[in-house]
Amino acid sequence: MNSSCAMMSCVLIFLLALLCAERAQGLKCYNCLGIPFDYTCSSTATCPYPDGVCAIQVAEVVVSSVREKAKNHICLPVCPTSSQTAEILGTVVQVNTSCCTRDLCNAAGPTGGSTWTMAGVLLFILGSVLLQTLL
Repeated sequence: MNSSCAMMSCVLIFLLALLCAERAQGLKCYNCLGIPFDYTCSSTATCPYPDGVCAIQVAEVVVSSVREKAKNHICLPVCPTSSQTAEILGTVVQVNTSCCTRDLCNAAGPTGGSTWTMAGVLLFILGSVLLQTLL
């Protein structure tokens, strides 16, 4: 094995260790409850569930022809059905839920790629190069 193959092997091992280390720290999610729909959540928390998901829940209530919306940015143990409707004391409440599994992916808008995604892409590229040099 020449020195460039040894170097690539070391880089692959380092990236694999990086991937494992980040996952061990736990999923980070935005964490705000009952905020107005047009507000931005900036509080974060580490998800307490080992296989949890980050979620945004938007609740819409119509009372006397007035429509109100509020949202939650939370971590859940599992992703519920994306749309649920319930009647509470004669008031219809509709809750739409969107889930994701990357750090801080439950923001109001797109947040860009995570470190996990970048490390995975680098690992794939370096693995392909290493295989080509060995063949």
